[in-house]
Amino acid sequence: MQPLWKAAGVPNEDAACLAERLGLPTRVARWLLARNIVGEDEARRFLFAREAWTDPFDFLDMRGAVDRILAAVRDREQIVIVGDYDVDGVTASAILASELEARGAHWHCIIPERVADGYGLAPPLVERAHQLGGTLIVTVDNGIRAQAALEAAGKIDIDVIVTDHHEPVDELLTSAFAVVHYSRHADPERARALSGAGVAWKLTQAMQAVDPRRPGSTPAQFHEAWLMGLAALGAVSDMMPMRGENRRLVREGLMALRSCQRPGWLLLCERARVDVSKLSVSDISWRIGPRVNAAGRMAHAGTAFSLLMAEQRSQAADLADEIERLNVQRRQATERATQEAIAQVESIYGPSPDAVVACGEWPLGVVGIVAAKLVNHFGCPAIALAQMEDGLLRGSGRAPAGISLHSAVALCAPYLSHFGGHDAAIGCGLQMTHLADFRIAFARAVADLRAETRDVDAVSSENMIADDYLPLSEHGLELLDWAQRFAPFGPENEPLQLFVGPVEVRQATKLGNGSHLRLRLVEGGVEQDAVWFQVPPLAAARLESGLPQVCAFLVEIEENVWQGRRTAQLLVRRGWVLDAPVLRSRFAAVYRLLRQGVTGVQALLHALRDRGEVCAPQELAAILATFVELGFAAERDGAYHVIEGKKRDLRDAMTYQSLVREHLSPLDDAEWTGSGLGE
Repeated sequence: MQPLWKAAGVPNEDAACLAERLGLPTRVARWLLARNIVGEDEARRFLFAREAWTDPFDFLDMRGAVDRILAAVRDREQIVIVGDYDVDGVTASAILASELEARGAHWHCIIPERVADGYGLAPPLVERAHQLGGTLIVTVDNGIRAQAALEAAGKIDIDVIVTDHHEPVDELLTSAFAVVHYSRHADPERARALSGAGVAWKLTQAMQAVDPRRPGSTPAQFHEAWLMGLAALGAVSDMMPMRGENRRLVREGLMALRSCQRPGWLLLCERARVDVSKLSVSDISWRIGPRVNAAGRMAHAGTAFSLLMAEQRSQAADLADEIERLNVQRRQATERATQEAIAQVESIYGPSPDAVVACGEWPLGVVGIVAAKLVNHFGCPAIALAQMEDGLLRGSGRAPAGISLHSAVALCAPYLSHFGGHDAAIGCGLQMTHLADFRIAFARAVADLRAETRDVDAVSSENMIADDYLPLSEHGLELLDWAQRFAPFGPENEPLQLFVGPVEVRQATKLGNGSHLRLRLVEGGVEQDAVWFQVPPLAAARLESGLPQVCAFLVEIEENVWQGRRTAQLLVRRGWVLDAPVLRSRFAAVYRLLRQGVTGVQALLHALRDRGEVCAPQELAAILATFVELGFAAERDGAYHVIEGKKRDLRDAMTYQSLVREHLSPLDDAEWTGSGLGE
């Protein structure tokens, strides 16, 4: 039997024990255990923000890197930072540049132009650094595959320190002065969670530990808070795993950014219409990050870097206006390219592909966004390629959780001129003549990886709808406060999503422009409101018409503050209609008959029929199996007898969950023709 939620596999006694030890509701303990947070100490760290910082010197080359940089600062050498054009690369560049500036170093930052320079440190950039008088290059968010550039630097006596978080090649970077990367770390798996900005931040932490002296007018605590805030921006925007140290980094980094007074940062938030005092992860993901990215996607990322580094409001205002203009261009180009890519994929692959590759005359800067939108639309790994003037196709790929995109693309290496990245995102290039073969190879590679990782005996989390179910009677501020302790959310720590249902929809009221609904939900004697934004039109029409009345919803609990009053609000993400056999009234009728001494299956069917209840034999079998599973009844020689015991919710039974799953139909499913009317 396939459960509907992850917490279904949590033993009741384990949840009760953890809840008692930590003094928290049993339901919250279920959520922790369902996320494999099993130990008391681990749970305390997770809930009460006690994650430990890792030692920056766990990077095996860190001390050598720090000593070389500090020597360059002391000797007034020209240090050249080579960054990247996405948010992670721009913030990583700003982190190291801010630290060098605070130390009075001579530095220059080169961020490659996406089309002209391509990704990462390359021999032409080494030559540019040489022309600037550079004797030390420090890469941030790139360089782990830059063997050719390292060899070029060695020939002209430029030392190179590589700091990066992307997947390495098999060959060691023997020409680098130092390599600060998870592959050279005391605990590589733990270090993999850091973004490029996170690695750069660790580098500055190590510099401060070795030589805390920092001339300049900015107080140390404000400087260090700014660096942490930049690292948080990089981690969120690069969708790094939100576990362990990263959760603390993002949590405390957001706090630092909320009080930051740097003019570039404040104007960036102002243009994005973000209340900086209430800055959230979603603000970064949907408002701040896209604007920083827009500079590198549509023109040059140096504009975003200069904005973050700006110290005068007048200078920052011009840069913020330019980024806003580029962001408008980015949205328009992305919308056009996405529509074309979806149509192309449907034409080539059909409606339910396993992996897709789209190609078009699109700006190179938007193909990463297009790939992400293809993943959301089709639910599979996707690569979007832009046609370049030289006949080369260059692009980006994204993948849903559970698939290593880098591993899949590595299996297709013979068709590619270059590729790099990590599990969730890659960049690549190939000749147009190889496109057809690459499409076939990529689909085969994804299928092979799925086959290798599939455990036929395991319950697939992809088929689970929610983290847990939520009785409406438990919804309130106390549960909201506990749910907020699971934040910040991101990969490997997704927002808590809870199954509400079966519930009666008593009322559906339009909100705003009519595309949103406020739903009045009733479960037993409890009523609660839920809000559903951007309701699919067919679902909205059905709910407003009163058909169906009995539904189920996937919800998140969020805070709502109105006129100074704080409430817990249910935010609907998905909705289903449930057909009549799932109704609790049917279970109640059978239970009453059992208590009255009607114990045989045939006798129960006849008694239900006499009371006007139409119940198929297989439905009655599921009801009785649910009672046995929950300990409400026992079966002996074909007869069922009531057992008095502790009250439990029907939804705790796997049998009941399977029955609910069998009768779920999406509210926007045009093929649904059932009634789903009330009890």
